[in-house]
Amino acid sequence: MFTQQEIDELSALHFINQIDAHLRVVSKIRIVADTGDRPPRVILLLELLYDRSRVDQLSFDLHNHSYADIIEVARNVGDNEYLMCEIDNLLSGHGE
Repeated sequence: MFTQQEIDELSALHFINQIDAHLRVVSKIRIVADTGDRPPRVILLLELLYDRSRVDQLSFDLHNHSYADIIEVARNVGDNEYLMCEIDNLLSGHGE
């Protein structure tokens, strides 16, 4: 469970990940309040830009990730093999 301060800080984060000469990924965190006693959902939003034009977006649930891990994933998209595979699949047309 996150404190209100951590929720506010995560919600304010935006990182620009330069993947290669053409591809940039803007990562943002969205916190979605859940009902009852369940903790809020943490969603990683990735906006894909190719030569500065928006081409698509992806989202991932970061359930059970720690505060530090969430920041690490959002900050270093290019170092995350799973995220890069999903991005490659989407851009190559296999993400459907």
